Amino acid sequence: MKKEEELRLIERIKEGETSLYNQLVSHHSPKILSIVRGVVRNREDAEEVAQDIFVKAYFSLKGFRGECSFSTWLFRIAYNMSISKTRSKKKINVPYENIEQLQDNSSSDIDIIEEREKMVKILYEAIETLDPGDRFLVLSFYNHNKSIREISEICRMSESNVKVRLHRIKKRLSLLIGDKIDFCYG
Repeated sequence: MKKEEELRLIERIKEGETSLYNQLVSHHSPKILSIVRGVVRNREDAEEVAQDIFVKAYFSLKGFRGECSFSTWLFRIAYNMSISKTRSKKKINVPYENIEQLQDNSSSDIDIIEEREKMVKILYEAIETLDPGDRFLVLSFYNHNKSIREISEICRMSESNVKVRLHRIKKRLSLLIGDKIDFCYG
């Protein structure tokens, strides 16, 4: 959905055509659910939080001024609510399962596919050890292709702070992974 289309749709919803909100939910729910699952790490909790995010967004829609994209505004709500959810629970032991985006099974060589799956598993096990805020940054940047600017708006931190945190997270992941993955740069 193009930004202009989305802004017109939001204006119509604000003017009383509330049934149109389902279009926004349908369009954004896969990414929101994915990012929330990456932070809270539990499918049932993630679905509950995602629903709460869309409810909160609906009731807060009058405050959306279009200064940033709707998805950035929605991700900010998702960030805050996901972090709050993880603070309310001590520890969740359900693994993050959205690894298909990093897997490229276009190769017919079974050994390469198995090795790639092993590397992805090791990477996600390392990501699981990060605190929820750092997981959100990594997943937003790498899985959801959010720009540094968008992440800084979502998390309400400076762009340089986001860059520094992503750099530190990558270093930490590198130390956690160690020699378990042989990265090839081509």
